[in-house]
Amino acid sequence: MSSSPTESTSSKPAFLANVVSPDTSVSVRFNSEEEAPRFAVGYWSIRGLGAPLRMMLSAAKINHDVYLYDIVEDGDNGWNSSYFQTKESLKTESKNALVNLPFVVDRKECRLLCQTNACFAHIGRCIGMFGTNDVEASICEQLLCEIYDLRYPYIIFCYRSDGSVEEAKKAFAQAEPHLQKLNSHLANEANNGGDDDKKVHHLVGGVLNAPDFHLFELLDQFQLIAQTLGISDDFLGQYPRLKEFKTGFEELE
Repeated sequence: MSSSPTESTSSKPAFLANVVSPDTSVSVRFNSEEEAPRFAVGYWSIRGLGAPLRMMLSAAKINHDVYLYDIVEDGDNGWNSSYFQTKESLKTESKNALVNLPFVVDRKECRLLCQTNACFAHIGRCIGMFGTNDVEASICEQLLCEIYDLRYPYIIFCYRSDGSVEEAKKAFAQAEPHLQKLNSHLANEANNGGDDDKKVHHLVGGVLNAPDFHLFELLDQFQLIAQTLGISDDFLGQYPRLKEFKTGFEELE
């Protein structure tokens, strides 16, 4: 029996659509494709680790969904969030016992990925932001690990300190070795191009790659802390290559 023109068949729900249950959902669209986009990024309702993942997809003009989970103080019980219940459903439905925030849903491959660097690497490989060959891909991997090491003193300051000037200065001191290494990496990138005076706005190969986004986010946060607490209006001045990188990154189209 043939169907009449007015009848329609309901489409299958997008992968994990019935269990993500965010407090806020944002649809980011750069074209008018009607199907659910390939990627969705889940994170707390803050910038944090979710922001650079979202920036990657937006820079590549890739349609994606954003799932945000609120977290609130709950007296003597610490913290509470709807995500704590959602997490168990995500583990079951995705068959991934490692579920955590941030996570990336890849609807094309019907997979949920977590752990920050794995999320960066997966999106980067899928959208062409993880180097153009094996050597560049391994450099991206090294940089992602180094940048995560840089993140640690920032986390200590934000979540395990009183937010004072003294604590911020401690965080900056702990971050200094990592900032110096990244500053030197950018100098090497300029030298690899045969021009020591060249301004370098990308960490790998002269084009946007996954590590660029995480580094930019952290530099922006460190600079904001220094300015807000009156420590320095030019925090990155002591790291000229990083300052050039951040300024150039902000101006990229």
